Amino acid sequence: MTSDPDPATLFEGLDGEARAEREELVRWLLDHHFDVERIAGAISPMLLGAVKVWGDDGTLVSAQDVAESSGVPVELILRLHHAAGLAYSEDPHNALHPRVDAEAILPAASLIGLGIDPAQVVLVVRLLVEGLTQAAVAMRLTGLKTILSPGAREVELAQAYEQLAQESKPITQALILQIAGLTLRHSFETEAITLAERSAGRLLGTRHITVAFADVVGFTQLGEELPPEELGEVVDVLVNITHDAVTEPVRFVKTIGDAVMLVSPDPGPLVHAVLGLIDIAAENSLQLRAGIASGAAASRAGDWYGSPVNVASRITDVAPPGTVWAAESTRTAANETPGIVFSFTATRNFRGVRDATRLFSVARSAP
Repeated sequence: MTSDPDPATLFEGLDGEARAEREELVRWLLDHHFDVERIAGAISPMLLGAVKVWGDDGTLVSAQDVAESSGVPVELILRLHHAAGLAYSEDPHNALHPRVDAEAILPAASLIGLGIDPAQVVLVVRLLVEGLTQAAVAMRLTGLKTILSPGAREVELAQAYEQLAQESKPITQALILQIAGLTLRHSFETEAITLAERSAGRLLGTRHITVAFADVVGFTQLGEELPPEELGEVVDVLVNITHDAVTEPVRFVKTIGDAVMLVSPDPGPLVHAVLGLIDIAAENSLQLRAGIASGAAASRAGDWYGSPVNVASRITDVAPPGTVWAAESTRTAANETPGIVFSFTATRNFRGVRDATRLFSVARSAP
């Protein structure tokens, strides 16, 4: 390890006070056993201390190294690395990844030893990385907002972020474990195994569900009037109030631009949730419209596909602002739900839907 930073790589484009701050930071990093090459290759040298707290000591290993140390076939290691979003190389001997990253997929490989289909394990890894990436970005920004102060020097921020990482690491690890347990428990409770599946000895791939979409009225026009940051805040409000409106067995599936998608095995709670969402949105100066449909759909990677998804989306496109419209399939499935009234509105032919769809406006019944 060299002790003298190369100005060409570490201080390029920096002058005056900015260069002095970077020199101070580099000295601190060198004292903490980061070498010049690693400092130069870091996107944000100030965060290297925090990265080290989370297990990255700078040691690079190959997929072959992990395979030899763990006994897991190198082909499976490469497949899981790809699912986790790690850089891919056709040569398994290339030392591309920090050891802690390269070995992070080993628990997933152990699941295959329990008889679980490797393709399903790969899917779980991909979904976990996708979901946790969003959470990690939010946590990083939260941490930076916590330590940022006017006039703080680079080395002061590096020290503060390292300390925050040390103090928050055990809490964060416990939080992720507990939230994972919570979601698994609730999925066990809401995903019933049908008689047909028990008889066949396999999952049949479809469920009878109710699907709803709700989107922001006039969002396209807002896109022309508001700067991107404020437009993003509108979507944040939509996401937050949707979480407020949703309780089990209704599930918030995803956002699609200016729309949210909800599903439920029980149509009644979903209808109530959507009506509540419309009201909460109005209280937040946001006007929504929603469409609901019921039927058989297939779940893949946490998302849903099938006729009710398509129909609910088409209904949302034609529903008047501030209203909830539903297909006859939902009226039939939820007609006995207390506190809800369906009123026939129109019959529409939708693109991609074979038969005409009878539409009903949905409202709360009078007390």
